[in-house]
Amino acid sequence: MEFWKVAHPADAPAAIDTRTGKVWCYRDLLREVARVETVLPQLGRKSLGLLFTQNRYECLVTYLAALRSGSALILLDSSLSADLLSDFLETYQPDWIFSLAGPAPFCGYQVSSSGVSGLFVRQQIKDLRIHPDLALLLTTSGSTGSPKLVRLTLGNLAANAGSISKYLGLTPDEKAITSLPISYSYGLSVVNSHLAVGASLVLTDVGVLQREFWDALDGQRCTSFAGVPYTYQMLLQTGLLKTKGASLRALTQAGGRLEERFIGQMYQLALGRGWKFFVMYGQTEATARISYVPFEHLGDKIGSVGVAIPNGELSVDEATEELIYQGPNVMHGYAENRADLAKGDELHGVLRTGDLARLDEDGYFYITGRLKRFLKMFGKRFNLDDAEKVLARRCETVVACFGRDDLLLAAVEDGTNRSQIHTTICEAFALPRPAVRVVALPSLPRTPNGKLDYKKLAEAAEQRGEAVLG
Repeated sequence: MEFWKVAHPADAPAAIDTRTGKVWCYRDLLREVARVETVLPQLGRKSLGLLFTQNRYECLVTYLAALRSGSALILLDSSLSADLLSDFLETYQPDWIFSLAGPAPFCGYQVSSSGVSGLFVRQQIKDLRIHPDLALLLTTSGSTGSPKLVRLTLGNLAANAGSISKYLGLTPDEKAITSLPISYSYGLSVVNSHLAVGASLVLTDVGVLQREFWDALDGQRCTSFAGVPYTYQMLLQTGLLKTKGASLRALTQAGGRLEERFIGQMYQLALGRGWKFFVMYGQTEATARISYVPFEHLGDKIGSVGVAIPNGELSVDEATEELIYQGPNVMHGYAENRADLAKGDELHGVLRTGDLARLDEDGYFYITGRLKRFLKMFGKRFNLDDAEKVLARRCETVVACFGRDDLLLAAVEDGTNRSQIHTTICEAFALPRPAVRVVALPSLPRTPNGKLDYKKLAEAAEQRGEAVLG
């Protein structure tokens, strides 16, 4: 499943731009990938690139060119704030950058003389050791912009693309629309798995709640759609799924826990419309997918994250109840600075997920809690500790972050600047205002050793009418 080689029938459609209707076949895609591959900086060593992504053909080409060239590539979403982007550039100092976001103020970089629009090269190349197996670096906390990255190899990418295409039964006849950002591991897995089988990608940046998105999906006769919990909640409320998507065959959900009542509604809707609805579980640390619920068993297993993907194994640690995953798609480890790029495989195919789980009598797994401090904000993992560090700098006060999926609560002791803190949080992490609430408390509860007591914080918020624990 070496999808980056683009080795499929030359005349088969590879990508379609919903804005213009232009279609590129695999011959076109291979030619463009090869062209960009030849103009990426030749440094006498493995290069480090940064792709500032949009769901555009040019970004797809650059992504594949970087993989084919043997570069190590960081993927960041183009919506990332300038301040957070600056943190990444300062931390990793990539050798080259690709961005379609207009004339970018990348300090220390100049426009490439190659003629490839959007390509910037570093003016002063610095020495850098990169492990020969390192191919891709993805963010662990998409919303907080933490410089902590997941280190993935071509083997990780190929293994997960192969597993996904197998359990979804993907064929060259599929047409997948880019309903998620390519920089997000879930969205990227859609791209990789469909390219692996020679299927087509329908490229759009239009939001899934906009009518233009569904007009494009129907107009191009797309066969699959991917969404996070919030997506399906909104689509069920608006009723769009009752009238749109006649050509769909499979709908997938990951990126957090979808409430059981919504899973039930989607299951019934899928039965009525001849679709398959796949509830899945995954982490960026496992490239993307870890488990799935076969559609034929979904009706009896609502609430479960299912069984391990092909070529993977799941188990529960008897001592801690932590869910353990083992498979060829497990990352080599994290990177938090340039020096970490030289590291090799630290996990050896075994991932401790940080989630608590139980196993039922049929071999299906259920998530029962979390060990780590993070939320899922609209499908993206939001690291609460990282958020607190950012806010401490920007707000010049202690801000305690907690909450539940799709609702971030921030507790402060001084209630006079609640509005300012609320605005700062929304702007720093690109969150909609209703998804953030600032709670003013007389004092922030702490444990005997002086650490914030998040359990008591949640209880205090509950007493003020904020539903945190549900």
